[in-house]
Amino acid sequence: MRVSIHAAAVAVAATAVLAFSGTATAATPVPVHHGSAGVEIPAPSVGMHPDFGGNCGSYASCTSLSNGYFSTSYWMAGGDGPATVQDDYQKSGGGTITADFEYNDGYTVHMDQGAFQQSSGETKGFQWTNQFLPSCAQITGILAVQGQGNFQTPPIYTC
Repeated sequence: MRVSIHAAAVAVAATAVLAFSGTATAATPVPVHHGSAGVEIPAPSVGMHPDFGGNCGSYASCTSLSNGYFSTSYWMAGGDGPATVQDDYQKSGGGTITADFEYNDGYTVHMDQGAFQQSSGETKGFQWTNQFLPSCAQITGILAVQGQGNFQTPPIYTC
């Protein structure tokens, strides 16, 4: 289901973004267009990754785009149970876009329920529930914007 996130959660995640510098890159089987970032986000070197987590915390990864802030997070129901994966986009400028939320678990690209429109000043998100992630999944959020291409977060390493 499509959900809106609370501004406080976005503010906390945005604060975490400001603590980083570098460039964001990640492997994914879909073509990716990187938007210009106001705040650059570090990514692990090729062949290297943190033991666990993403660049915005243990269960989150985020990136700042020229017209907004895009994040992906996940959480487990408990132990090895199903996960919930969520993409969120806080649009702060530019014209109205038509887009889809997606995420890549390293094996499969999961898509939302269809395109949505978003204007500046709006925050939108999508949640995938009951997701059985592959072992040691690397979760990458994808914002597929019609006419502009795909924007993605750095991966969240689950182990």
